[in-house]
Amino acid sequence: MTTILLLSAIGIVAVLAELVLPGGILGVVGFLCLIGAVVATFTTYGATWGLVALFGLIILCLLTLNLWMKFFHRLPFTRSLVLNEEVGQDDELEERQSLIGQNGVALTDLHPSGRAEINSTRIDVISEGQQIEKGRKIVVVSTSGPSIFVREIEEK
Repeated sequence: MTTILLLSAIGIVAVLAELVLPGGILGVVGFLCLIGAVVATFTTYGATWGLVALFGLIILCLLTLNLWMKFFHRLPFTRSLVLNEEVGQDDELEERQSLIGQNGVALTDLHPSGRAEINSTRIDVISEGQQIEKGRKIVVVSTSGPSIFVREIEEK
């Protein structure tokens, strides 16, 4: 009985340690210890108790994993592994969005991306559809993340 409990405890601890110390070895050792505990229960106590041990161990593993995930970030030795900083706002986002509707000139061929000059600033842009030749007038139609989308202004 002590062998079975010892294998189960070692298995659970090794699998949980694998979550913090990647490499795979602890996870494999823990899984083998858990399988060994179930096999030892089957051979020592029979099929009925073996199935009870198997399902009990599965439930215990799921509960332990649930508690581990719930309290992982609060443990003293794992606090340094968790990112606590907040993701800030992109400072250039408002600047890119203010370009919508502004006119400029394509400095390179845009097929579909290239350089353009908008408000005396050279920036990377992406054409919305067709290729735009160098020197053509463009207008900024939208932005998405770091991308600025332009369309050629049809000259009449």
